Amino acid sequence: MRLAVAVLAASVLLACGGQDAQISFENDDLDTADAPLLGADGKDTADRACNVILRTARRTPKNGGFETKCSTAGCFVVWTGWLELSVQAVAEGAKPYVLVKNIDAARWTKVAATKTTGATAGFVRYSFRLDKNTLPDGLSSTGLARAKVELSPYVLSKSGARVFDHNRRTGDFDTYVLSAATGWDLSDDPAVCQPPADVQPTLTFETGWRHEQHGTLVAGGQATVEYPLERLPQCRGTHNGYPAWDVRASVRLLPSGQVLEGTVRGFDSPGGTPSNAGAKAVPFTFPLPNGTTGLEVWFHNFSGAGMSCDTWDSNLGQNYRFTVEPRAAPAPTWAGNVGSSLARDCLRKDGVPEPITLDSYVMERACSFVELDVYAPGLTDGRATKPEALLAQVDLALDGKPLPSQWLSFTSRAGNDYRFHFEVPRTALYYGPKWQTLSYTMRFSSDGRAWLKDVTRTVVRDPTFVNPAWP
Repeated sequence: MRLAVAVLAASVLLACGGQDAQISFENDDLDTADAPLLGADGKDTADRACNVILRTARRTPKNGGFETKCSTAGCFVVWTGWLELSVQAVAEGAKPYVLVKNIDAARWTKVAATKTTGATAGFVRYSFRLDKNTLPDGLSSTGLARAKVELSPYVLSKSGARVFDHNRRTGDFDTYVLSAATGWDLSDDPAVCQPPADVQPTLTFETGWRHEQHGTLVAGGQATVEYPLERLPQCRGTHNGYPAWDVRASVRLLPSGQVLEGTVRGFDSPGGTPSNAGAKAVPFTFPLPNGTTGLEVWFHNFSGAGMSCDTWDSNLGQNYRFTVEPRAAPAPTWAGNVGSSLARDCLRKDGVPEPITLDSYVMERACSFVELDVYAPGLTDGRATKPEALLAQVDLALDGKPLPSQWLSFTSRAGNDYRFHFEVPRTALYYGPKWQTLSYTMRFSSDGRAWLKDVTRTVVRDPTFVNPAWP
C-alpha cells in the first residue's frame, strides 16, 4: 500500500489548532511547530501501519551524570534516540521529524532526524538529538516530580501531509511521555512494528464447510485467509470467452468497523490468457492494526459483465468470528515424544521408523502417520486448550526439491504438551511423479519468525509402491 493511500485510510482526527506556517520541504528548517493538527484540513493523520515508529529515546550519559546544553533559553537535558521509517515510506520521499515539548513550553520544537545504520529488516533507521525544550537542568525534587517531556514523531510526505506515529500510543491524542514515572527513558517494544513473519497466522477454510485457525492473530501484525474456490462454485460467468467472476474475502476489523477486501481467486494463464479452467485459489493477506480486538470474515462469489449471479459464504449470515490478541502466544521450547502408525489398526505406537518405507500394504490397507508433542510454557500447560495459538507445520522436500509446507493437525493434549499429527501424503506420492525419498521436518512457532524444529526424517519408496503410469 502506498503511503499516500495509507494516509487517506488513516483515522481522521478532530481539529484542535491552526496549520503550521511552513510545512514545505523548501522551508522545513524552522525549529518550532504547532501541535499535531489532527485532521483540521485533511493533512495531519495518524499512522498505525508502521510507516513511522519511535524506537528509543534516552538521556545521554556524561561525566557520571547526563549531558546538558545551554543557550539563551536556558540549559536543557539532552536526549538521543532513533526512529524507523518503512522502506516504502522512504522510497516515496517521506522525511522524518520529532516534535518535542516540556510541560511549560508554549510551542513544540521540531527536530529533523538523520539516516543511520542498524535498521530492523524492512525499515530505514534515523537518529535524532533533542537538546532544546526538553527537561530544564537543575530542577528541584518537586519540579522533577511534576515535569514531563512529550515526544511526537512524524513523517512529512511530499504532499505536505504530516503523518504521526500512533503505533505504540494508539489513542488519537496520545504522545510519548518521558517523566520520572518512566525513568526518563523509552525502550524499544519488541512486539510492535517488527519484520514481517516468515509465516503469517492463517485462517484456513476447507471443503466440507470446515475452517481452522493456525497461529495467534496479533494486533499490529498481519493475517492470511486461505479459501478453496470449491466452497462457492456457482457463479462462473464469462464475457467474450474470458472469466467475468470473482470470489472476494471481506474482513471487518473490530472495534473500528473498518472493512478490508481482497480476491481469493487467481488464474493459471498459459500465454497470458485466463480461462475458467485455470482458476485457482490465492491467499489474501491483510493488516491487523494496533487496537484491533476481533475479526468478522465472509465471502462473496459473483459474476459481473451484466450478470446477476451472487452467492455468499457468511456462516449463515453470522459471519466467521475470530479473536485478535495484543501479543503472540508463548514460544515453544521443547518438542519430542514422537509416535507413529504404519499398521492396519491405526493405533499410535511410540517411536517412528527411520526411514518409513511405503509399500503396497501401507498404500492399500494401513495408516501412515507421525505425531509429535510440543511444549510452550504458559500455553500448552494452561487451563484452556488453544492449539490455534501455535503455528505447526511440516517442511517437505521430494528428492531434494522443496515442496510447499503443510499444516499439522492438532489431535489432543498429552500431559502438559500439545500433540500434532502429520499424515504421510501417500496418495499424492502415488499419483504424482516417480520419486525415491521424501524428507519431512516438523516445526513450531508462536510468531512465524523463530521456529522450534524437530529432526529431519525420511520416507522411502519400496519397489512395490509403483504407479503403472510411471515410466
